[in-house]
Parts: sequence; structure tokens; C-alpha cells
Amino acid sequence: MKTSFWLSMIGLAIAAVAVWFVLHRFEGQPPFVETPDQIILGQSPQSIQIRLQDEESGIRSASIRLLHGAGSVSLLEEAYPGDLLQGGLKSSKDRTLSLDLESSSGLAPDGQATLVLQIRDWSWRDGFAGNRTEISIPVLIDTRPPTIDIESGITYVRRGGSGAAVYRIEEADTLDGVRVGASFFPGYPHPSGEPGQRVSIFAVPVQTQDASNIEVVAWDLAGNEGVARFPAKILNRAFRESSISIDKNFIQRVAFPLAQEAGLGDSDPAETFRQVNEKLRSLNEVQIRESVVESGQSAPLWEGAFKQLRGSKVTSRFAEDRSYTLNGETISKARHYGFDLASTARAPITASAAGVVAYASPLGIYGDCVIIDHGLGVASLYGHLSSLDVKVGEFVEAGQILGRSGSTGLAGGDHLHFAILVGNEYVDPLEWWDPKWLRSHIDVRLEN
Repeated sequence: MKTSFWLSMIGLAIAAVAVWFVLHRFEGQPPFVETPDQIILGQSPQSIQIRLQDEESGIRSASIRLLHGAGSVSLLEEAYPGDLLQGGLKSSKDRTLSLDLESSSGLAPDGQATLVLQIRDWSWRDGFAGNRTEISIPVLIDTRPPTIDIESGITYVRRGGSGAAVYRIEEADTLDGVRVGASFFPGYPHPSGEPGQRVSIFAVPVQTQDASNIEVVAWDLAGNEGVARFPAKILNRAFRESSISIDKNFIQRVAFPLAQEAGLGDSDPAETFRQVNEKLRSLNEVQIRESVVESGQSAPLWEGAFKQLRGSKVTSRFAEDRSYTLNGETISKARHYGFDLASTARAPITASAAGVVAYASPLGIYGDCVIIDHGLGVASLYGHLSSLDVKVGEFVEAGQILGRSGSTGLAGGDHLHFAILVGNEYVDPLEWWDPKWLRSHIDVRLEN
């Protein structure tokens, strides 16, 4: 009696295991496939990553085909080790396929196509063929670069100066602008509102070589690059060199607090000043450019020439190459990308032109600082203020008070540091203060 009972129990256990095994091998979960939502293929080869995952049975096979108007082409046919009894190996449960696509090899003609993936696992479902996952991915094949038509005539631009390029691109959704050497200045919809017409205000950086090319460039969604030579001539100019003597008292009073606040403190006065003048300055420049990008005004907000601070005297000009000396020894260098303007102490500082406040806070060597975004990548900077009267996001009119002059930041006395940026580059404010220059070089190209 006891023997037959235990034999029955063993039989039931074996039957239960067998049922569990069969049900497990008949699992109905299809493979998980992770792919891009869309593929845009241009002239450059692309490597597409496709993740396959099946924790139950393991991946059995993968098939990838490209369907297009002229037919189809097989891109991948793979089978992975395993068997119907045990399923796939552990390595087949999670794997990544790297699919290399290259349009230049005659993969398919330009136009719409579809990438079809069919993945099966080692389940006993579908007559032992396994669960199937099928995914279709839209593919755009575009090997033609954007066509650029230049619509503005020859331009003469000085090193450290600005210009404007008007051009037309019929293809939509491009990243475009002007390239000067290694510097890029983005394009914006032209104020005329004409479809396809674009404008880019650009600068010739101070360090640009006379032979550097000025080009209008555009990249489409497929990454194809179109290039058109812009008719411009770079005019050379010299920039003043100056030597500024500082003492330990200035470093202790001005540089040490800035260094401590930025975590750059050093016991040596010369090294402290060097850290502030070079490293902190570099960090501040990054912050300046980020604030203008975040503001991103895509229309010109100014009207007419920018205005120099009323009643101010120029004490230092644009792009001076400064050497700082301590006890007769040069300890640091920096180029001064702006104008120093002196007036009365705590003089009201006014906006040089209309725009949107992109920054209004302390900013390292610039002290209490205001940056105004005037649109189309043009911005003005007001540094060393003693107080601020505006906030980020506020629209300000030309002549509106932004704050009061002071000596905050890396300043030896009460004055305004005024600068103008075009894109990521500082430019000479004298041009933007000149009504005749601004009319002939910028404003006329923003009209219909």
C-alpha cells in the first residue's frame, strides 16, 4: 500500500514537471526588440544599433531586409545556437546587432524606404517555429547636399568686425549659417518672412588669418553638407598692446576674494592672480555664451545704431593685448574684448539697444553683470556694475537703466566694461555705434 502511494506521488511529480516543461517551452512572449524610430541616411555611413532580448527561450534567428521602390535587399540573416529541447544558449538571451548602412555602396536610390526586422525565439509556438517579432522602421535616403544661393553682394569685414550674409535654402529643416575658419554663426529666418530666405550675422574673430575662407554652410537631416563661398574680403588691422602694473594690495583686495569664491585660492599672490585672470575668465566666458544661447531671440530687436554710454570717456579699447606685471615681472596675459567706459561714480548704466535680458547676476571677473540678447545672435555685455535693476527675461528699451556703474569683479575702479558679441565671438563696438556702418553692413540686409 505504501509502495503504491509513493509510486503514485512520484508519477504525479513527474507529470507535473513534464506539464511545467511543456508549458514553459510553449511560452508565448515574443522577443523584445529595441531600434531607432526612424533612420535618415545620407552620404556618410551609419552604424545602427539593434538590441534583441528574450529571457524565456532565447533568440533563435534575426532577419533584416531593406524594402524600397526599386525592390529589396537582404542586409542580415543570422541563426543563433540552441535547440528545441533546451532553447537558446545564455548568450542568445540578450544581444546587440550592429548594422552598417552605407548609401554610397548602391544600397538603394534616394527616397523613402523601409527597414523590416523579423526576430524569432526558441519557443515551441507556431508549429515549433517560435514566437515572432516583426518591426518596420521608416528610412529616408538622401545623398544630395542642400543647395545654397547667395543673395547678398561682396562684403568687406575687418578682423574683429561683423558682417551679414543673406542666402536662400529651399530644403527645409536644415542647420545653416556662416563659417569663418573654425567659427560658426547660425542662420535665422530672414525678417522678410520669405520661404527659404535666411540671414546670418557673423564675425571675423580677432585671431582670424587674412586668407581664411568665409562660407555659407548647411547640413540637412541626413547630415549632407552644402557649401557656398561667400563674397567677402577680410581686412587686416593691428590691435594695441598694453602693460598693466598691479601690486600685492590689488591682488589681496580684488583677486583673492574672486579666487576663494570660485575655489581657485592659492597662497602665492602671482599664482592667485593668474588663476583668476585666466582660468576664472575662461569659465566666465562659457557662462556668457550659454546665457545667450538659452535666450535665443531669432528676430532683430534693435532699431538703428547702438548707443555708447552717455557722457562716458573711453579708457580702454577693443581687443587690447594686455600683459599684467607684478614687481616688474609679467605674470599673466589676456586680451580685453570690450571698451572700458568711465563716467561719474555709480553712474546709471543704460541699454545700448533694445533686447531681452539674458543674464543679470554676479559673473566672476565681470562682477555684477547684465547681458542683453538683441536677436540674431547679437548680444551686449555690461560689467562691473554696483547694482542691478533688471531681471532675466525682461524686455528692455534702448536707453533703459540696467543698473549703476561700480568696481565689482576684477576691476581697479568704478567704470563700465562694455562688449558686443556676435555668436560666440566678441566684435568691435565702434562698428555697432556707427549709424552709417550699421545701416550699410547690417540693417540694409535685414530689409526685404
